[in-house]
Amino acid sequence: MIACALCVGDAPEPYLATALSAIAPVVDVLVVNDNSGLVRSDALATIEQSPFAAEGRLVVGRSPFVDFAAMRNDAQALLSALPAPPDWVLFLDADEVHGEQLRYLAAGVLPRLDAGVAELDAYTFHFFGTFGWISDVARRMAFYRFAPTLRWVNPVHEKLDGLSGKTIVVPYIYHHYGNVQSPAMLARKHGRYFELGNPVPRPPSPDDATDEVYLAKAVGVRPYRGRHPRIAVPLVARIERENATAFAALDAGFAARRSAGVRVRTALQGANEALRVALRRLEHPGLYRAATVAE
Repeated sequence: MIACALCVGDAPEPYLATALSAIAPVVDVLVVNDNSGLVRSDALATIEQSPFAAEGRLVVGRSPFVDFAAMRNDAQALLSALPAPPDWVLFLDADEVHGEQLRYLAAGVLPRLDAGVAELDAYTFHFFGTFGWISDVARRMAFYRFAPTLRWVNPVHEKLDGLSGKTIVVPYIYHHYGNVQSPAMLARKHGRYFELGNPVPRPPSPDDATDEVYLAKAVGVRPYRGRHPRIAVPLVARIERENATAFAALDAGFAARRSAGVRVRTALQGANEALRVALRRLEHPGLYRAATVAE
């Protein structure tokens, strides 16, 4: 059995419905830890309209937000309380959208892993500002083998502690859209990280946030010319229509601040990341034969 432990709060989650639809064919039960403190948050309302709710595959718990490790540990407690413990857990945030190849991982890869494998990692495109730019392609835990003794540590940028076994990394890339939102919402998110100890300069308050929260990092982004997961295409198109003026300003700002040297450096970074993903095929021949990018 595959479970997914999802944590939501009171912040808007524009990608949540699409994220849930993408994983519904793969995940047997969705466990939700609602940290919003509301009787019925917008996120919970979205979850209650998902395939998981319609098919009786949804478990919801509520707990106050303390920090990100505590949030994950509260979700871990919900997993431990299921009538039958899951074999694997899909690690997912509400702003991550998977492609069709997630089905291949669940049906064609996970059953072939021996008991010594505790974690399956993949990669994510991290979008930044608009759908036309990414900051990097980062390795990320996709599935982990469930055990009731697992615990999350670190109040921010939490990590899972207690996994016993090796990690396999597959050349699969999915899409993280959480940094494509208004400057105010980005500042709110980064402000929470800062308050919990993230060692970065204090971000502006949401009321004072401007496009500069994005443009200040123009030297670290590069154009994205790939495809989006099929299930996300309508949502991406709608958000682009609704934010056409704001996105055009950001696109122009990024282009203006990226010198020739920056363009060369980020292009080389992208080539290096693409090669790193592709070389994962050589580590485990025959384990993963599908294309590398989510479709």
